[in-house]
Amino acid sequence: MYSKILYALDINSKPHLEKAIEISRQLNAELYIGFATYLGESYEEDEVYFGKLTGDQIVDDKKNALEEKIESLISGTDINKEQIYIVDGPVGKAIDKLATSLNVELVMVAKSHHHFSLMMKNDTLIRLTTHYDFLSFS
Repeated sequence: MYSKILYALDINSKPHLEKAIEISRQLNAELYIGFATYLGESYEEDEVYFGKLTGDQIVDDKKNALEEKIESLISGTDINKEQIYIVDGPVGKAIDKLATSLNVELVMVAKSHHHFSLMMKNDTLIRLTTHYDFLSFS
């Protein structure tokens, strides 16, 4: 059925992460976790106002805070860091690109994740061009 699954991480919900883990276990599939962010965009804006060095520091601080939050989310689970991907870009496109590069058969997303409202609709361009199934849950 499914051998590889990508969960688009809702960074504000450990229960949703636990549900994704349980679904992957039930399907006996390898689970990957993807989180899309705009760290690159922050850098460009900060450089204009603060200069390159300060812009780099702000991005590094945001990256470190993000990594700490993700580490906190996965504590107590059997997820390891090698299963987690942080990708940059528009959320739907970044997760789609990651899903394609990992060659997953299923992408899961919690309905609480507001950035994925377009991916949940069957007639959007991203959904029409995907080669994987899509599951949203609450």
